[in-house]
Amino acid sequence: MDSIVDVGHGFAFGEATYSRGGVYGPLSRQYVSLIFVHEGLIRVTCDDEKTTLAGGQAAFFKNDRLFLIEMERDILHRVGWCEGVPGKIWASGPSPLAGASPVVALTERLAALLRIGVELGFSSSTGLNDVRNAVGYALYTAFFHEARLSERDRFVPRQILRVKRHMDENIDKDITGGALAAIANLSPQQLISSFRKHLGVTPMRYLWQMRANRGRALLLQSGLSVSEIAYQCGYKNPFHFSRHIRQNFAMTPTEIRANKGYRAPSDVLENPGNTAF
Repeated sequence: MDSIVDVGHGFAFGEATYSRGGVYGPLSRQYVSLIFVHEGLIRVTCDDEKTTLAGGQAAFFKNDRLFLIEMERDILHRVGWCEGVPGKIWASGPSPLAGASPVVALTERLAALLRIGVELGFSSSTGLNDVRNAVGYALYTAFFHEARLSERDRFVPRQILRVKRHMDENIDKDITGGALAAIANLSPQQLISSFRKHLGVTPMRYLWQMRANRGRALLLQSGLSVSEIAYQCGYKNPFHFSRHIRQNFAMTPTEIRANKGYRAPSDVLENPGNTAF
């Protein structure tokens, strides 16, 4: 955690609603900040740089002498943040952004971590501070991951992104390699080669990874039956779904629900030998 924010200060979360606009700041001390715009239109001044953010966007900032948020007048704004005093990494090493854009889409992953941080409140105790800092570290790590994914997608050919989007939006449908190739206007082999080059997997492997991940999420977050989840995720039958979930997560659907998604550590799961010298 100390690499991102100073361990003596830790992470601080907040969220506020401005019914008709407003201003936050100016702040003159050094901060690293993640700003999340759920609704509205804001302008952020970070030292000499100005950035405009709309609802559904998140952004990273590190200021040295000035930080100011101005919200458009007569518009409802709902803004969240996670901030801290800069840690050692900003003085001694390259930014975790690694050249990626500091502005990304506000994904459900980021929104969920922010909610957890905000719900922890402002009380202070050793245990609570540790939890808050762990969530803050996870949120920044997730943001940098999203930023690098966005940067990678800038260099992915449009026809490959079109195929990827089609699979994301039709995960419950019967999708064939030939249909995907037609969407990309490529031969099946050209599609496989290009998809693997830019995204690291073949189109069909990506589709089944998405189906497994979606199935696991529904097991944890919904009250749907295993059969309903299987069909919603594009599996032919519940048996196929259960077998694939076990292959991917080393647990059956029932075990995932019973354990809330927790996967046993390797020393329990695989019972390896352990020799100490």
